Amino acid sequence: MSRTRRILLFWAAAVLIASFESVLTAARLVGATSPDVHSSLDDVPACQAGMLLGTCYYSEGRPNPVLLGRIQAAAALYHAGKIRTLIVSGANSPELFYNETTAMKRRLIELGVPEEVIVEDDKGVRTLDSVLRMRDVFGYDGFITISQRGHCERALYLAARHQISTIGFEAEILPGMHPEELLFFFIRESLARIKAVVDIAVGRRAKYSNQR
Repeated sequence: MSRTRRILLFWAAAVLIASFESVLTAARLVGATSPDVHSSLDDVPACQAGMLLGTCYYSEGRPNPVLLGRIQAAAALYHAGKIRTLIVSGANSPELFYNETTAMKRRLIELGVPEEVIVEDDKGVRTLDSVLRMRDVFGYDGFITISQRGHCERALYLAARHQISTIGFEAEILPGMHPEELLFFFIRESLARIKAVVDIAVGRRAKYSNQR
């Protein structure tokens, strides 16, 4: 084997090892919040507000089972008397003709959540932004974060590092996802955990820190 090839293999192996270690480290740090994520309505304590984390409403040409699961969980919390106000947090991209929060609000109303208890935050462009804006813009420090377990753990990790009090409520992924979609979902979450750790390390703040 030539010296050049040995060097290339060495660096390729080093990158793979570093990447693997980064994933493990992020998984350990973020996963430590798992005990604060509840999966039962009976177990989750009541809070003034809930934060419903958004994602794209449509996937593969039909309503996204990931987001539908989150919306269903948020409606269940409201109807169980666990929250009185619901902040729906997501991105708004007029140039791409989508608004996550409007779609979430419409579906919540269909599930019997009164329109007056729903507050749209269309500047929640990332999970970090959504968490920080709950305190800095909407004034909540002590709320329920609603998403799938992995996403909840990441939000709780970010919140804890910013001294924000929140617990998680685990939403299901509704039936209908294709295997490749599920694989992408779990790979994306692993990478997002690394980014969350980096965001804390570099002191990243919300893009829209003071705007409603």
